[in-house]
Amino acid sequence: MKPTFQLALGLLRSTDAAPVGGPTAVTVDRAIDVPLDVARIRFGSRQDLAVGTTVSVRLGLGAAPSDVFTGTVAEVRTTLTDTSVLAVGTMCTLLDLRVAAAYADVTIGTITRDLATRAGLVPGDVHDGPMLPRFAVDVFRSGHEHLRDLAHSFGLDLYADRQGRLVLRPVPGGPPGLTSALGAAPTGLGGPGPARYGADVIAAEGARRAPTFDAVTVGGQSPASTRGNTAAAWLTTDEQVTRAEAGSGDRRVVVVAPLARTKDLAHDIAEGRLRHGGRSAHLVEVTVPGRPDLDLGDTLAVTGMPENAPGGTGQVRALRHQFTADRGFTTRLRIAPPTPEVRP
Repeated sequence: MKPTFQLALGLLRSTDAAPVGGPTAVTVDRAIDVPLDVARIRFGSRQDLAVGTTVSVRLGLGAAPSDVFTGTVAEVRTTLTDTSVLAVGTMCTLLDLRVAAAYADVTIGTITRDLATRAGLVPGDVHDGPMLPRFAVDVFRSGHEHLRDLAHSFGLDLYADRQGRLVLRPVPGGPPGLTSALGAAPTGLGGPGPARYGADVIAAEGARRAPTFDAVTVGGQSPASTRGNTAAAWLTTDEQVTRAEAGSGDRRVVVVAPLARTKDLAHDIAEGRLRHGGRSAHLVEVTVPGRPDLDLGDTLAVTGMPENAPGGTGQVRALRHQFTADRGFTTRLRIAPPTPEVRP
């Protein structure tokens, strides 16, 4: 199958049919746990490109190319014979955002959409999540830091999709109660089908490790929890009224969470922290012929693998697209199976 591409860097347009600038290599790196997507483009001639120029990368294999990266030029390196471009994803605007704001009785999704809009980001698949009685954003941390902490607390993933839109989704796994409160995690295969041994899989590698922790204790700040999520929240010295636990085992982490102003929120945070801590306990990396259709958060099945070889079904947590003149187009994917259901 013939690789195809479309590159747009400001006014420069280069395609496989009309390779303006002579592009020789394109690499796109994206990961859920790394906030900034990166694209590296090398041209076989000198190009006059400005920092801040918008960048769009589309790749394909035997078909019309699809979006794999959206961002802006961060660095241009030019020699006597060629030009190398480093571009960063749209999340950089949220990393740069510093604003003061106060929220009352809003969902995590409402806060996320508001900060995304302030940063000039387009909200994509943003789940609402639980209601927070109070939340404040200050200028001492970036908008991304505030949202990242919220995401980690409630078992959510925060990242940008391949069109550059902001995504907030539950980490796969967890009990039905928390999943329904946050919004259902995405299911089904991303793209046309699984990666099959003997047909698609070029290389594979697996890793298993113990989760960072297997139990969580959360302490909050308010006795409102004894009367439900609609009660008013205020401070208390009684740690039991906002104490919650999730999981079981010897590796227990104790978290003081000011967000846990009700017992229900404390329980959600305990479950979310536990699920987030185990998201990378089992990882499988596979290299396949180019798959531009796959995005972060999709579910991919690696099937037909030999006995004891790495495989299975999991969420795409990282990917690397590589497109070169001599080796064609390949995609390396890191998948993680859903974390085990949280035990109260």
